[in-house]
Formats: sequence, C-alpha cells, structure tokens
Amino acid sequence: MKFLFITWAKKYLPFFGLCFLGNALFSQSDLSSPYSIFGPGLTNQRQSVSQFGMGGSGASLVDPFKMNLINPAASAYYLEPIFETSGKGNISTFETNFDQFENRNFEINNLSLSFPIKRGKWSLNIGLVPFTSVGYDVNVLQDSEEAGLYLSNYFGDGGISQGYLGTGINIYHDVDTAKNLTAIAVGGQMNYNFGTITNSRSLTYLEDLNALGLSDTESILIRDVNFEIGVHGQTNIKKKTLSNPSYITFLIGAVYSFGNDLNAERNRYANSFRLRPSGATATSDTIVSAEQEKGSLYLPSSFTIGTSFDMMTRKRMRLRWAIDFSVRNWQDYSVNFEESDLQANFNNSEQISTGLEWTPRTGSTNYLETVEYRMGFRYVKTNLNLRDREIDDVGMSFGMSLPLHFRRGLTKSSFHVGAEYGEYGTTQDGLIQETYIRIMAGFSFTPHFRNRWFVQPKYD
Repeated sequence: MKFLFITWAKKYLPFFGLCFLGNALFSQSDLSSPYSIFGPGLTNQRQSVSQFGMGGSGASLVDPFKMNLINPAASAYYLEPIFETSGKGNISTFETNFDQFENRNFEINNLSLSFPIKRGKWSLNIGLVPFTSVGYDVNVLQDSEEAGLYLSNYFGDGGISQGYLGTGINIYHDVDTAKNLTAIAVGGQMNYNFGTITNSRSLTYLEDLNALGLSDTESILIRDVNFEIGVHGQTNIKKKTLSNPSYITFLIGAVYSFGNDLNAERNRYANSFRLRPSGATATSDTIVSAEQEKGSLYLPSSFTIGTSFDMMTRKRMRLRWAIDFSVRNWQDYSVNFEESDLQANFNNSEQISTGLEWTPRTGSTNYLETVEYRMGFRYVKTNLNLRDREIDDVGMSFGMSLPLHFRRGLTKSSFHVGAEYGEYGTTQDGLIQETYIRIMAGFSFTPHFRNRWFVQPKYD
C-alpha cells in the first residue's frame, strides 16, 4: 500500500503543486489563475473603474460624484446620492517553458450605493464586491518506476465576497467664500465575508490497474465579519479666489483593515478508487468523511496610505496625481479546524500604485474637453515565494470617464472604462507566467437636478 501512502502524503500539495507544472503537460478551463490554488485564492483589489484607470491608486482622492471604494472616509465629501456598478473582463495567456494556454473570464467588480445624510459632510454606503477568487483546473502527467504513468488533477473554484456597510463623516470642515476647503474626515466599514472555496485533488495510475488512486475534496464555507477604518485630510496649498479659479489641493488618506478569525465550516470527503479498463473509476474505500466541521480562517490585516495633488489652472484644465502604498500581513494567514491546523508559508504582500488624471477643460461646451483621461502603473509583490522566487504582478493601465449628459450641470452621471496590460509570475524555474489584458467598465449614476433621490416631495 505504499502507493496509497504516497498519494495521501500529497494532500497538502496546494502549497507546492505549481512546482511540478513546468515539467508536465497541463490544462485549465474556466479558471481565474492557476496561482489561485494557494490559500483563499487571488485577492481582488477593491477599486472603482476610475481608480482602476489610475493603477489602483486613490486612497486620498475625493470626487463628490464618483465612488472611492478604497477609503470609506472619502464618502464624507459626497454631495449627491451615487449608484455605481461595474464589471471586469480578463483575457489571459498562461505560459511555461513548454506550453501555453489562453483563457477568458468575466466577473462583477462592484455594486454600490451611497447617499449623503448631510451633503458634503456625512454619507452612508452599502455595496457588494468580490474579495478573493479561486478558479483552476490543472492536470499533471508524470511517470514513476513502480507504477508507470500517473495523472494528478487539481481543481478548485469559488471565493470570498464582501457585502459592506460603511459611513464617512467630516470632523473638521472649514470653507471660505471662494470655496477653499480644509477638512478632516474619518470613516468606518463593516464587511460581511461570505462564500465557499472548493479544492479537489485526485491521483490516477494509468498503467497499473491494480494500484489504488485517491480522490480528496474539501469545501470550506465562510460567513463572518471584519472591520476597517479610514481617515482623510485635505487643504489648499494654493487657494483659488473669486476672480482666479486656479488652485492646488494637497490630500492624504489612510485605511486600516483589522485581521479577524472568520467562522468557517468544512465538508471533506476522501476515497480510494480503482481505474477500470474502460476508463471509468470504481470507489474502493472511504478514507475520510466529515461534514459541517467547525473551524476558522484567519483573514490577515492590511494597511494602505496614499497622497495626491489636485490642480486646476486659470483656464480650468485639471490635473490629479495620486500615489498609494499598501501591505497585507499574509504571514498571519491560517486555517484551523478541529483536527487540523494549517499555517501557510506566505510572505506579506506589498503594492505601490500611482496614476494621473487629466481633464482638458472643466465646464467646457466641447464634449471631448470634459472627458477625464487617466493612466497609471502598479507593482505588486505578492504573498507567494516559489522555488526561492518571489512572484510579482506588474501592470500599466489607462482609462477615461465619459459624461452621460453633455450639460454636466443637469447630472454628474458618467460612463467609465479602463484597460490594464500586465504580467503575473515568471517562466523561470519551471513556473507559470500570466500575460493579461483586463478591461473594466461601469456607470456611476447621480440624480438629475429635477429628480432628487431620497427626497419626499412636499406636494403630490
């Protein structure tokens, strides 16, 4: 039964399975990335389409008519109710030293609603965003002297979503007659984490029909909350006047997300099987059968800090530049159940992102001059270190916001679109490199000035 022992010993292969892929034939279908085999999957950065176009930066940026999904404190400055939704499509090519595979997928990026309790000073936010995603289907064909060819299959799907409820409020608000604003805002947010992560492993001997294979499927259901807080400040370092609209505003923001043990429930089923000459499998013995096993998944804390400048010229050309730095403490990640504790060998992830936004002329009667154009860059040192190589993610992004109405005074609603080109991972040492193009598009809706939302009319 030594072959069964070998297969059973590989039940923790999610944490080093990719090391085999450079020397094997592999295939994936309907995946997000083979790198999502590790831990809770790939982390999706919470960002609006406009922030996506600026490399994912914007913890300090404020726009009273567009969402800031990074910093809950920024919602304190919203002037109108905002409904925003967007989706993201990925076109990826996964490549090793021996082969390559293309994949396309689509997912919802956000569904968000914010409305001011007190215009420009206090807002309430609610929404739904993806937090992690798992999607891989990998076949590894190898040879052994004892049993000949054998096939290892790794399959996973699911992920964690977050429904959130937050608020932002100005604790200091000073505005002069020319509308130069100096303010400090704080915000808080409760995230309800929910979802199911399924990982399945199987080992099949293709030539020795007397050898027992092994199938092991684990499904983890997560339902629990965590919290985050944010702070934001801004002041004019060059003030506008009643006769000169030019100004320079300095902004700074920070967000801290608390780590927390999320309640989890695990179902697991493992069995041995034999491969019949017809290619079908027949179950031999049940090795593990566990249902609704209680445990926890520790979601690590994270911190983001960012700064930006908002500049307007005398001719009403507007430039906004932002830079952010964030870190998530993945070294603290763990999964704990009644009979097993798993401490992942992760690094802390770090990200630096920066972006520029340009509006040729605000308030112009020329439509193209009112469009907001963006470009950005980001570098991510992920939490993975495989074969003594750090796995990096580098991307360059572009985007724009198109007003839905030519006369922006009637409504501030806009259509947003962005695209990013980047590379994730490397082909060195038999690993996988993903080259991707991501396209994100969405709308932000604000009320028409004659049709206010959440306002009770005095007369029917």
